[in-house]
Amino acid sequence: MPHRPMSREQMWIMPPSLEDLLPADHPARFVGEFVDALEEENWAELGVDIEGGRLGAPGYHPRGLLSVWLYGFMTGVRSSRKLEAACGEQIPYLWLTGCQRPDHVTLWRFYKAHRQGMRKLFERTVRTAVRMKLVSLAVQAVDGTRVGANAARDRTYDAEGLRRLLKRLEEAIRELEAQNEGGEDAEPARLPKELAQKKGLRERVREAMEELAGEGETKRINLTDAEAQFMKTRQGIMPAFNAQAMATPVELEGKASGMLVTAVEVVEETNDFARLIPMLEQAEETTDRKAETTLADAGYHSGRNLEECANRGQEVVMPESQHKALKSPYHKDRFTYDEDSDSYICPLGQRLRFSTMKKTRGVPMRLYRGSAALCRKCPAFGVCTKDRRHGRALEIGPHDQVLRSHRDWMCTDEAQKKYKQRKQLVEPVFGIIKEQQAGRRFLLRSRAKVAAEWTMLATAFNLRTLWRAWRSRTGPRWRVGCANGEVSTYRSILAGIIGSVLKLLPLLRTDLQSLSPGVLASRPPQSNI
Repeated sequence: MPHRPMSREQMWIMPPSLEDLLPADHPARFVGEFVDALEEENWAELGVDIEGGRLGAPGYHPRGLLSVWLYGFMTGVRSSRKLEAACGEQIPYLWLTGCQRPDHVTLWRFYKAHRQGMRKLFERTVRTAVRMKLVSLAVQAVDGTRVGANAARDRTYDAEGLRRLLKRLEEAIRELEAQNEGGEDAEPARLPKELAQKKGLRERVREAMEELAGEGETKRINLTDAEAQFMKTRQGIMPAFNAQAMATPVELEGKASGMLVTAVEVVEETNDFARLIPMLEQAEETTDRKAETTLADAGYHSGRNLEECANRGQEVVMPESQHKALKSPYHKDRFTYDEDSDSYICPLGQRLRFSTMKKTRGVPMRLYRGSAALCRKCPAFGVCTKDRRHGRALEIGPHDQVLRSHRDWMCTDEAQKKYKQRKQLVEPVFGIIKEQQAGRRFLLRSRAKVAAEWTMLATAFNLRTLWRAWRSRTGPRWRVGCANGEVSTYRSILAGIIGSVLKLLPLLRTDLQSLSPGVLASRPPQSNI
């Protein structure tokens, strides 16, 4: 098979245009349209003066800087230095900036100043999808994932570890100070670098010790990011944050085509059950409507959440973590309540009467007990209970009836069928964010900054979804900048020039042939007038 001729010195017939090099359905074009559609009040919400000042040297336009960050988060380029390199090398970034090349300091200052306000962009993506009728909100799914913090694992200490570290720091500081006190040299204007670092670390250690000594439940603290918590991830136990997301399916032309994130949150807690109601409220606020059904895993299960969802009129599908206990023939759900005597009757006929009130994990519980003598003689002793002194006991909480009703409903085919959709909705969101958007680890520190970073990742995810809808609705286009079947102006001009040259070639050939030496000699001299 012959090879195509190749030359690195190939020249263009006419200077190229970025409009010709960037496909018409490229996601960068959609990002440009999304940013260009922002109005003055939208920029004000971001804290950006879109008009700019009249004095001083001109700066880079906010439209270009915002476009670079959004497209970077969409494609997994989240570092300001990597974005700086991309703006000088990659065609999509050159197109977004109009061939300008902002440096990493300019990019970082813009992101640092406006990242908190960029949550408005996330809300805008959700409401855009709702206006385009891409989501029906018939079902939504919530879940959390552990994302690694920008913190070293070996920088996490308990109270005793901090005391030992502080002792070593005090000794090191004394030695460094002694080295800088001798001699007749004048005292330096600034502390030596190593001494300044040691003193700064000493202050952080003292602050961490004060935090651990407080009334909180924190037992360990990380000196790099004090708000990061040790969590179990697929990469092992490491400092991380619990990133939450609510997702709903997107439909294009009646077919499922991806997901849309409608609510996001970052918390320090390792469990999820306290986040269900806040996520439902946030999703309702961004979409301006309630989803018919919410899917959640066992980590969100609690009687309080079920009762709150019932009060909100929202159907929630979530299993319990105690599957093995529920299968027991002597689970408390197998006991029948007698309202007249305020007692429970066990599966073998023994009556358990109200004993006292107690608190379990801060929740008031009604305690019912049977007869210890009867329990010891019961054939189920050792399976139903092993307490020889008190016999079988039941703890009945304020949400017990709601829990029982939900368990019965979860056993139905309808509930099981709905719950199977959960993995298809929210788990792919985390997979795409972590793999394709490079979101396996946060780049910033502290929960507030990490929350803004997670919101930007969710915004970029929604833009990817909206781009697919935009591409499908605008129809197929050639990679030369066509619009509505018309060829771009640049191509039209180029085609006209080439056509004119081809028509003139025969005439030029005839003229050249007529300019032989004999013909030139026989021609009379021309007048200069």
